[in-house]
Amino acid sequence: MITESTVQAEFHGGRSRVAPLTWGQRGTWDGIHEWLPEVKPFFVLTRWLDVPLLLSLGDVLEQLSELLLRHESLRTLFHASPRGDATQEVLASGALDVTVFDRPADDPVDFTSIVTDCLVRAGATAFDHDKELPVRISLALHEGIPVLVVLGVSHMAADHTGVELLVAELTAMLRARADGKPVPAPKPAVQPVDLATRQNSPDGQLLNIEAMRHLREHVARMPSHGPAARAVPLSPRFVRGEIESDALPVALRAAARRLRTTTSVVLLSITTGLLRHLCPEPVHRLDVMQSNRLAPDLFDAVTTLNQAVKTVVDLDVPDFAAVLRQSAATMTAAKRHARYDGRLAAEVLRDVVLPPGCQINDMWSTLPRSRTKAVPPTPTTLSWPERTPHEDMALYLDTGGTPDRMRLSLMADTAFLTLDDLRAFLFTVERIAAELADGDVELDRIGEVFTELASGGEEGGGAV
Repeated sequence: MITESTVQAEFHGGRSRVAPLTWGQRGTWDGIHEWLPEVKPFFVLTRWLDVPLLLSLGDVLEQLSELLLRHESLRTLFHASPRGDATQEVLASGALDVTVFDRPADDPVDFTSIVTDCLVRAGATAFDHDKELPVRISLALHEGIPVLVVLGVSHMAADHTGVELLVAELTAMLRARADGKPVPAPKPAVQPVDLATRQNSPDGQLLNIEAMRHLREHVARMPSHGPAARAVPLSPRFVRGEIESDALPVALRAAARRLRTTTSVVLLSITTGLLRHLCPEPVHRLDVMQSNRLAPDLFDAVTTLNQAVKTVVDLDVPDFAAVLRQSAATMTAAKRHARYDGRLAAEVLRDVVLPPGCQINDMWSTLPRSRTKAVPPTPTTLSWPERTPHEDMALYLDTGGTPDRMRLSLMADTAFLTLDDLRAFLFTVERIAAELADGDVELDRIGEVFTELASGGEEGGGAV
């Protein structure tokens, strides 16, 4: 029988500090409280990692304690003010409860089930950020020997890139301890309190001014309504479809090299071509999520930095070359104007009704290239992991996965895209990327491929 217990990872000797929220934290804070009591999947980021053999429970707890000391975001409480704002309080010392599941050798439950249960638990309830540290940790043991670590990190503490950094760092720390080597030193990176100070400086206010100017320009060009309904919506209305593809990373990189641009620009260009086919309007609202990790001291920062830039894209374009130029300009502007105070943006938008549009969040392009040897490709898979009754946008296009196997995810309003359309959208991106890797593509070709796949092309499979 599996036993469940609680131990603590203690931390001592850190800095105790209080500060306003950073812009990224404030946007996350507002988003979380907008949806409460519902807990959206992206509010809690979950990961798991192996523990090297021969480490004891004490060894693992020691490294977890070191991780908490290194990253102030993991030992921070967030306190609401009467005005609805919040402050962050970094604790100098304290302890984090760690849940331990110890499986005896004769128990039939496998570790996959244990991990799945831990991941569900980590994201099932909202964090009490006023009293609870923004990370939940579980350990899976086999007869007292640590086997797996499961993390549930609040989006207040880290974004997707930050969580990947945590996993890589903890993996390296545990490996070094198992090998009897010194634990790798922490990488230089700004802490959230220091970033908040920087953002409240005159240079930070200049960023705000430029971002608000960009926002006003694009809001003035927003269409009056979202994409027209094309089908009777399902219930729940919004459905997420995902493909995982070995072919897509290879194709996007090859296309970007051939076109002398970035993979993000290629992805946005294909998406724009699909929107042009699906929407009769000449312009479309497009929110571009940015990681905001351009400065060297932000590369390895464990905090939440990503912010969305509201833009408008023209769909009345003559050819794919024009789409590429527009996408490159859109991405450049998004990088320049993605650091801003969301409360100021809310003031700009106070009397504006924004139409639902498309949000693109390309997390895959920020992943470091794989250094492992190439392996034979595996087929593309399709899944339907989520359904929800309400979203703010008609389309959410996200990328993630690993450097060599990309996850392309689309949450869609089924009044706009049927399930066949949603599937066709994802596989069209893969098909057009492959064609762009070999040569130029006519703009109308994107619509032709979509129509073919939506009407029963060879790609597909899976059930909602």
